[in-house]
Amino acid sequence: MKKLLCLGLIIWGSAANAQQAPATATQEQGQARQFGILVGGTASQYDLCVKKGFLPKTDPSAEETAKSILMKMRTSSTGPDRSAYMQEGWDMIKKEVSEHESFYTQEKCSGVGKEWAKIIATMRKN
Repeated sequence: MKKLLCLGLIIWGSAANAQQAPATATQEQGQARQFGILVGGTASQYDLCVKKGFLPKTDPSAEETAKSILMKMRTSSTGPDRSAYMQEGWDMIKKEVSEHESFYTQEKCSGVGKEWAKIIATMRKN
């Protein structure tokens, strides 16, 4: 839960930062990494919770859905390709998730399931 809170604070801080000044390439790269952490990381957490039997299996898997989301963003973007930075963020958080599998209890997975549902709902609106 603390990791999710920290992630939320990072994203909130970068959003506030982005509103104060025009984004530079480095800021945009950081935002792309954070997006990869949020979407890809939550998908990886969800699939881990499925593996542990705490959340229902989805078809396609959460990670497959996240890959699809990132691919759609890449192909529909009119600006520079930031997909490598999104993947970098996802890879980083996926490593953290795999190193801390014991952290994911029934209670934690319940929160992951709710967060994944929010992400999917938001992506469907766009």
